[in-house]
Amino acid sequence: MEKLNSHAIYRDDEGIEHVVEWVTQQDVDLARRISEIAADHKVDADPASVSVIELGLDTAHSATIAPVWAALLTGNAESQGYGSPSDEIRDATGRVPNLWFGDGDEHGSPRQRFHVEVYVAPEVAEQRIAAAVAVGGTVVDDSDAPSLTVIADQDGNRGILCVAQPPAKKD
Repeated sequence: MEKLNSHAIYRDDEGIEHVVEWVTQQDVDLARRISEIAADHKVDADPASVSVIELGLDTAHSATIAPVWAALLTGNAESQGYGSPSDEIRDATGRVPNLWFGDGDEHGSPRQRFHVEVYVAPEVAEQRIAAAVAVGGTVVDDSDAPSLTVIADQDGNRGILCVAQPPAKKD
């Protein structure tokens, strides 16, 4: 499976520019054109069959622990921050799921720190959420829907259903 993403410039809140790998509007337009060509050749698209998995680790110490995860996941500490303005771990070959770090707080008791992110096409997001809820899942946060919907299983473990969208343009 090939994926469409582009090198783009991201400017953070301090005005620092980062070269990142994101899905841009150009990528979305190209994907739509590919789908049109496929349809012209009687090849049916099945967006529900496509998912991209990412791992998330909540921590208050991403800069400290990221090199360990980069080396462990990819064999190369240079994978830390590759194509991202953060400590995120990205394998340049695409064989290893991305690992990004969410803001976590200091705490003494064990709790869930890892969660799975599942990226799907926009047209199948509602169907995927409904399927999870139908078998006992609970939507615990949809305040950022359709981009992000947090779903918990019966034990309270959380996963996030994500719809990839081009980044918002900054002035």
